Amino acid sequence: MRMALFGRRRGTGDRRATRDDLATMRDWVASRRGVEAYVEPRTTVSETTVVLVASDGESLRRRVASPKAAADFARKAAIPIYDANRTGYPQRMRDYAVRQKARQSGTSAGTGPAGRASRPSAGRPLSSAERDAIVTLQVSAGVESTAPGRPDEQTLRQWWKQARVRSHPDRRGGDRTEWDQVESAAETLGLT
Repeated sequence: MRMALFGRRRGTGDRRATRDDLATMRDWVASRRGVEAYVEPRTTVSETTVVLVASDGESLRRRVASPKAAADFARKAAIPIYDANRTGYPQRMRDYAVRQKARQSGTSAGTGPAGRASRPSAGRPLSSAERDAIVTLQVSAGVESTAPGRPDEQTLRQWWKQARVRSHPDRRGGDRTEWDQVESAAETLGLT
């Protein structure tokens, strides 16, 4: 083992893929329909991973030894495989996350009124469209769900900024799907 400055090991701090990871992935694919695999490359902080996405949008992320190992797994499981950096993730995955967050918070993930709402005011309850817009910003920004209630405008603007960075079409191989959702959510919340 080579040592780096100050006695720290080189490489990632993440654990390696195990047989249990592959077994979990096989079981997951066998118990769901319409599964696709999305390979995420190794980074300085994590090993190569595969995100499995079912037809309803439910997903599972597990480590794999390499992109080749991911391709071998997909071939044996007879599922399509994509490079997540090139294709991005399917919309159904984000929709599933929004539905799950709405269920956890006890709100509805349905569509709101046809008209766009003005900026949420502290004196009235959030509409379903505003709740959905807030969840969209949280999911796209990668922030944890906060306490129930209305986030302040500064927080919403911060989430919007983070979501725009993470969903920018240049980072998604030109795919504008998530970007358009983020912008629509910002408009619904009166941030534009």
